[in-house]
Amino acid sequence: MSVDVRPATDDDVDAVVDLFRQYLRFYDQEVPDAEARAYLTARHDAGDSVLLVAVLEPEGSEPEDSAAGRGVVGFAQSYPTWSSVSLSQSWVLNDLFVSPAARGTGAGRALVQDTCRRAKEAGAIRVSLATAWDNVAAQGLYESEGFVREEHFHRYAYVTGA
Repeated sequence: MSVDVRPATDDDVDAVVDLFRQYLRFYDQEVPDAEARAYLTARHDAGDSVLLVAVLEPEGSEPEDSAAGRGVVGFAQSYPTWSSVSLSQSWVLNDLFVSPAARGTGAGRALVQDTCRRAKEAGAIRVSLATAWDNVAAQGLYESEGFVREEHFHRYAYVTGA
């Protein structure tokens, strides 16, 4: 099997919604299907995120051989933003998830690599991300792809309750 990474299409929505809900469950968030779908659709329609999917392809087949949505095993969602300190664009790789059955296939690595490539092509000077302290597998992947753990800043969050 090989991994093809491409931008998500409208035909991928059902597969991505299912993966997105699994991702949210990993972070102890249970969201109804309709809310997950509405969120992803709103981000896509507004053009404020870059949503990529990983598709497993049988060896020897062309990516176009499989129907859209079929074989989708992972996704990455990034948000282009700006860095005032560097006066440049920056991307936040906010969401990355590969179905448990497809882990070890290289899908996660392919999503990270393609996200970084697209960010660079868009003129971004950095891709940043955060992951749970206990998500050691993800940390290993990110570090093996050149991500460096931040040591100069503390991250804070203010929950507005909205």
